[in-house]
Amino acid sequence: MLHRLYRQLLIIPITLLLSVAAFISSTALIASPVAQAHAFVIGSDPVDGSTINKVPNVIRIFFNADISSLSSAHAYSLENRTLNEVNDGPATVSSSNQRELDITVKTPDKQAEGGYEIMWAAVARADGHTTNGVIGFNVGYSSIGAAGTTTLGPTTSNDLEDIHRLDFTNALTVVWEWLVLAALTFWIGTLVVEQFVLPRGQGSFPLAKKRTISLQWLCLSTLFFGEVVSLILRNTNLAQAQADNHFPLTGLWRIIVDTQYGTFWVTRIILIACAMGLLYWTEHAGNKTQESDTAKPTAGTLGTLTSAQLLPNYLISPRRTRQLPETLLAEPVIPQLHMIIWLVLVGLILFTEVMTDSLVQVITPHISAILFNWLYLAAQGIWLGGFAYLACVLLPLIVGAEPEHNREALVSLLNRLTPILLAGMGIQLVSGIFLSEASITDSQQWLGDPYGRTLLIQSSLIVLTAGITLYALFIVRPRLTQQVLLPLADGPASRRKGHGGQAIKLRFITNTLSLLGAGILLCAALLSFFAPPIHFPDVPFTIRSAEPTSATNAQTKQMGNLTVTLQVMPGLTGYAHIIIVAISDGKGKPVTDAKVDLTSNMRLMDMGSAHESIDGGTPVYIATFDKKEAFNMAGLWSIDIQIQRPKQELLKETFEVMLTA
Repeated sequence: MLHRLYRQLLIIPITLLLSVAAFISSTALIASPVAQAHAFVIGSDPVDGSTINKVPNVIRIFFNADISSLSSAHAYSLENRTLNEVNDGPATVSSSNQRELDITVKTPDKQAEGGYEIMWAAVARADGHTTNGVIGFNVGYSSIGAAGTTTLGPTTSNDLEDIHRLDFTNALTVVWEWLVLAALTFWIGTLVVEQFVLPRGQGSFPLAKKRTISLQWLCLSTLFFGEVVSLILRNTNLAQAQADNHFPLTGLWRIIVDTQYGTFWVTRIILIACAMGLLYWTEHAGNKTQESDTAKPTAGTLGTLTSAQLLPNYLISPRRTRQLPETLLAEPVIPQLHMIIWLVLVGLILFTEVMTDSLVQVITPHISAILFNWLYLAAQGIWLGGFAYLACVLLPLIVGAEPEHNREALVSLLNRLTPILLAGMGIQLVSGIFLSEASITDSQQWLGDPYGRTLLIQSSLIVLTAGITLYALFIVRPRLTQQVLLPLADGPASRRKGHGGQAIKLRFITNTLSLLGAGILLCAALLSFFAPPIHFPDVPFTIRSAEPTSATNAQTKQMGNLTVTLQVMPGLTGYAHIIIVAISDGKGKPVTDAKVDLTSNMRLMDMGSAHESIDGGTPVYIATFDKKEAFNMAGLWSIDIQIQRPKQELLKETFEVMLTA
């Protein structure tokens, strides 16, 4: 018995040493990958925020990952406060670069000067997630109206606030991701305990086996249905990003055909269906065996079952010695073929999950990241899933049976389960360190990015779960063993009392660990939704044209909690004058839901007031004044501005602009 236990315990240091060696080798031989997820804009031509001399023939957008042909983009010119599309057909993915989206501009030589916007929505080929954003540039003169140094590059190209917003659809995505992870984790734990811990054969744990089959059906059904819902939600997010007013059913098929996610999705569905078929076959084979088993327990409540009906014969020992019986728990008789098939199915399903994971697959497939992500998911199922199975199935059955006869079975099961749980915990901790290092490249991202904050909470939960696990296995379990080894002279009442208290404590601990595991999996679902922080390449962006000279200097004033920048473009569009207003809130985010009223008149003499109203910005507010009504002579002009936002007070301010001849 002891030498068998020592042999099992050797699994722990061997597994940890192999994990650490793989970690050190990967970091020493291969440069650490820059963790990026989904498909985000990392550059564009023209550069976001720049001013160029003429409209280009082709506008190019560059992403950090391969994008699907489902991706789209629309280019607009800002004319008379309206957006006019200038695309010459739909945007296309470059044939020479799967990370480039090209937009052909129709009649570029005839396009007017001013501001241009590109609204894009991209679908990553690897994970099928949709991202979106806006890129802006100017032709001839700046129409942004921002004071100070212009921010160039892709930092403003991605609408992260919208991508990370937990609206109804995104909340459903997180919930279903969590359910799929929970079902996968519990299913792995169930298989590991059933195949490597529980004894098999005639009369062994019939109620546990019955519950196990039901729970496996529940897990596999959740996995199957969850994958279908996940595909539908990805299509819904794509439709929302592309501003479709209907749910395109063809999008489901295109996601399957045009993305790597779709390929692995189909493979995963087939593997889950195979697992269901194997479970159905083994269940019916077991039912035939039970029909011929004369030791089958009679129907009734759990409280009326005897130990002989609930537990196998070799788990019930009449001896009351200080030594555990050598044959207390026989080695499980594992059907080798069934075990191999189950392990292969689980391994392949985990592989398809890893290959569509946002942390690994949006970057170039990195062998270390793929390996450690696979180990992380497998170890998570062994550790957290094993405790969940212990809490939901084994402990209610064993502790709820006759206390005088079940303590040997409980201790034996815990002894066999301990090295497996410790190995799973150790592998998950080592793999988690590697994945965290790959995803967080700046210490400020731990608190400044939603992914970093979620990862910090998950790491805290994992450390707490690891501490409680060690307490359960190295303090509570030895106390249970000590109660079993108490001499008969101490009396059965004393043994029942001590055993019952420790067993109840163990049930409380396993239930607590199950809840903590649910929290860890919820954080994992949120991490998949938020995706690791974007890494922008260090490219020195510059303005490719001279600074405009026709526009007046921009003025910035504080109006309440808003920062307002106003700029006048006199006579740049023929007979019209343009006033551009940029509004940002206290956090520096553009305000687009305001109604802006502008009234102009000359300061020293009454030239007549001209009034324009703008309802909503895109993201700037643009008003056009007729040359006969305003700014028709040199001098000092005043511009009264009123800003009204929903459910907020009206703000008023006056700007003064000096116009030269």
